[in-house]
Amino acid sequence: MKYWTLLALLFPALASAAAITQDTDIGDVYVDAKGRTLYTFAKDVPNVSNCNDGCAAKWPPLLADQANNALFAKEEGFSTIRRADGSKQWAKDGQPLYRWIKDKKRGDISGAGIKGVWPLARADDVSLKLYNTGKTRILVDENNFTLYTFDKDMDGKSVCYGDCAVKWPPALVSSTITSQGIDSLSFTGGFGITERKDGTYQWMHNNQPLYLWFKDKMPGDTIGDGVKNVWHIVQQ
Repeated sequence: MKYWTLLALLFPALASAAAITQDTDIGDVYVDAKGRTLYTFAKDVPNVSNCNDGCAAKWPPLLADQANNALFAKEEGFSTIRRADGSKQWAKDGQPLYRWIKDKKRGDISGAGIKGVWPLARADDVSLKLYNTGKTRILVDENNFTLYTFDKDMDGKSVCYGDCAVKWPPALVSSTITSQGIDSLSFTGGFGITERKDGTYQWMHNNQPLYLWFKDKMPGDTIGDGVKNVWHIVQQ
């Protein structure tokens, strides 16, 4: 980033301590000027934060202070919004950004998926999320439904078609993402995509195609885990 090259020359101490993204166990995420992971809130609407008072105490908003302004001011997709108290908060693509009070060091993602409404602010094109059940944290789709792997798949290719795909619908990549051009997409954290026989694209994790289970009815359901000893949830 040319901006950071200039910043490093003018303010070397600040530039060396800060970076806009951080690699984590689940992939690249955006971070604040102190390296703390950033999150979005599913109950927000574009350019409006609904996290105030007690919520904001646990999920401090990414305010437009000097350090964060230096980090994000020239970055594509970042803008500021006005909070209810009049302060300014940074947002990515209109989604207000927050930290989690229990994250203590760079790379911590302990807030990911809490109550199903706190997704990571990812710095790649992966739309899949984590869901915290209270006992474990599992990989889910955009609607918080559990994702599974199939032991019979090999070499990053799905063998689940016909009746299998009716019971185990493939986790398809949305047209919003594929329309950007497959070759231009960025994936981190072991995520990727594989093309199915009908030309659609299916999400993968660690080279294993991902699926939903037709009997899961609510976010966080894991009814399909262990079916016939070949279907498994993905825990993080």
